[in-house]
Amino acid sequence: MRADGGLRVDERISEEDMQHLHAFPHERKATLMERIAAHEANKAVRLVGRDHFERTLARLRRDGFVLVDVQREALGLSSVWFRKSEGVQGRRRAEAIMVRSEEQDEGPVTTVLTWWL
Repeated sequence: MRADGGLRVDERISEEDMQHLHAFPHERKATLMERIAAHEANKAVRLVGRDHFERTLARLRRDGFVLVDVQREALGLSSVWFRKSEGVQGRRRAEAIMVRSEEQDEGPVTTVLTWWL
C-alpha cells in the first residue's frame, strides 16, 4: 500500500492477470481497442467509495474476463477486460469492460464502461 492509502498496481492486478495480458495477441487487442473507440459504451456505472475497484476486478475474474490492457494514469489506473460468452440463441457475443479507478475530491471513484461487441 502507498503512503497515501492507495494501492499500487501490483496489488490490484495479479500475476495471472499480467500473464493473460502478455499472452493476448497484439493484433486482436488492437482490433478490440479500435472497436471500443468506435462505439459508445452500452452501459456506464460510476461508483464512489473504497474497494469498488477491487470488487469489480474480482467479479470480472470470476465471470471469465481476461485482462487485455492496463494503463497507469496520474491519479489512478485504467484496465480493459474481455471475454466471449454465449449470447442469445447460442450466438457467441464478445464483451469488453473498461474499469477506471481514480482519486477525486469526493474520494476514490470507479467507473465501469461496458461494450457488447
